[in-house]
Amino acid sequence: MTAAHFLSKAAQRLPRRHACPSPIRRVLLAGLLLAGAAAAEPPIRLNTHQQAPLSFRKEDGSADGLAVQVVQCALKQLQRPYSIAFLPWPRAQWQVQHQQADAFFTATPSAERDGYAVLSAPILPYERRWYLLKDNPQSPSGSDFKRQGRTAAFNGSNMDDWLREHGYQLTSTPPNSEQLVKMLLSRRVDAILGNAYVVDALIAKMGVQEQLRSELAQSLPFGVYFGKAFLARESPQFLTQFNRAVQTCRAK
Repeated sequence: MTAAHFLSKAAQRLPRRHACPSPIRRVLLAGLLLAGAAAAEPPIRLNTHQQAPLSFRKEDGSADGLAVQVVQCALKQLQRPYSIAFLPWPRAQWQVQHQQADAFFTATPSAERDGYAVLSAPILPYERRWYLLKDNPQSPSGSDFKRQGRTAAFNGSNMDDWLREHGYQLTSTPPNSEQLVKMLLSRRVDAILGNAYVVDALIAKMGVQEQLRSELAQSLPFGVYFGKAFLARESPQFLTQFNRAVQTCRAK
């Protein structure tokens, strides 16, 4: 039942001679109204995607990961209810753009995303790295590699756009980082551009550390993109409060 319903019922129970409630009753009724409003507050709809160790579902179905833990900690400090959905990365962003979700993470800044969302304070440090076979003497920073090297990045990431914008030969955009590593091992591409957290964990899991090497491409902030439509419905202080909570949670 809504707070308004309880308020109406409480008013009906007042004796007629108390048509104007006493100060104490007004305080009690106001408290009931506020409590009902808080209870009715909808959860913040967060989207992410499967990319251990940053974000993943455990066997019991609950969300976990280095990025998930910081976001959960921050929202707990703000006492805000939330939900986390795991979706393919392009769809996770599309839903925020079309107001079917409120935010997505973990994301790096881009002009396209800035058009419909606002990036939070960094929730984790982040490295974007090149990965190559050890017997490949090329360097992705060389001009010859830009013209001839076959590169790949996973679909929907900022990395595929970055490769195109910087003149690299983007030959494939598989749906996840695991496919990227497999493509590199099978020599279908000369180098892949990947999230160091995710690709390093995959390489260790697959036991192929001795076959690959990496070079730093960029260091970037990693944050939560909150949709502008969502922020317009929130208190003007919401993002400031969230960012402050993130800093506290990162320090733990």
